[in-house]
Amino acid sequence: MDFKFTEQQEMLRAMVREFVEKECPKHLVRKWDEEKKFPLEVFHKLMSLGLSGVAIPTKYGGMGGSIIDYAIVCEELARSGSWGLGSYFNAVVMYGADIILNCGNEEQKQLFLPKFAKGEMRFAYGITEPDSGSDAAAAKTSAVDKGDHFVLNGTKMFITLGDDVDYTVTLARTDKNLPKHKGLSLLLVDTKSKGYSAKPLKKIAGYTDTTCELVFDNVIVPKSMVLGGPEMINHGWELLLRTLEIEHLLVAANALGYAQVAFDDSLQYAKDRHAFGQPIGKFQAISHMLAEMAVDLHLARLSVCHLAWLKANDMPCYKESCITKLVATECWTKIALRGMEILGGYSLTMDFDMQRYLRDSFILLIGGGTKQIQKNMIARAIGL
Repeated sequence: MDFKFTEQQEMLRAMVREFVEKECPKHLVRKWDEEKKFPLEVFHKLMSLGLSGVAIPTKYGGMGGSIIDYAIVCEELARSGSWGLGSYFNAVVMYGADIILNCGNEEQKQLFLPKFAKGEMRFAYGITEPDSGSDAAAAKTSAVDKGDHFVLNGTKMFITLGDDVDYTVTLARTDKNLPKHKGLSLLLVDTKSKGYSAKPLKKIAGYTDTTCELVFDNVIVPKSMVLGGPEMINHGWELLLRTLEIEHLLVAANALGYAQVAFDDSLQYAKDRHAFGQPIGKFQAISHMLAEMAVDLHLARLSVCHLAWLKANDMPCYKESCITKLVATECWTKIALRGMEILGGYSLTMDFDMQRYLRDSFILLIGGGTKQIQKNMIARAIGL
């Protein structure tokens, strides 16, 4: 495994970092969080750079790069400390372009990928329900076959940007007579459809995006909008597992970026803050905390890089994807929590960002599969 990024990848990283420094200074990111709104003009500026198409094949209007490029972009955007910036990018890439690229049929690729490459379309991922989170296969949302279309009814919960996307990739039961994991399909639901509604939830983190309850009330979904085409009806679970490794990678890359900015802020504070005649970073209690944070960050980065390399080389990585998701998201929470201790009383004020880093860290610790579920999947992968 080569740990050196290509010249093009380093240029990509530098371009994203320059954008973040210019468009997302700390005082603005703090303002967006306080106002609980992310300015879409910043997102549109980001899309104008073509970053959403870096790993989309050139024949669909992309740059023809690899999943490593997407991971680089996700990490660098997260280093802005802005939850909304990363979330909106994920709606184009993680839940849009990558799902269509890996699971869509040719007709769907031609329809959607050029729009994703231009940043003109966003998807949400409608899997979780009020009564089934980790047990996604227990979905009660139903899609009744009506010939050339399905009629969709049900409720989804905790859906990111469910009120601000073009389509929702929705897991629904299309055959109640088949076993639990067999009668499911993934449907591409147009959010402009009659009977689709999204209600934002009040929450303590991720203020710069929305987390929604979705209701489908007799929503008509053409069979051409079954992910993978009509031949993939009742094969939604297979497609869901296919997307899991990429979701884990990009979630982990996000967590790595947020962990890095939390570490950077903690380190700078330890250098600037003086007590008893010296910087507090000179005290062993503080220096050891920062050393432990550096170790956690290093291990998380190695895990993310390894998983990205495995995916880019089409190698099996189910176990590694679960490990990386667990390691990187726990790293972010642990670093932010130690950062709160280092900043002391200032960490409890809205004038410092550490409280936001900690609050937001719980989103990825829970979303995309809790740490307990990751451990279950790792245990299964090692034969237990």
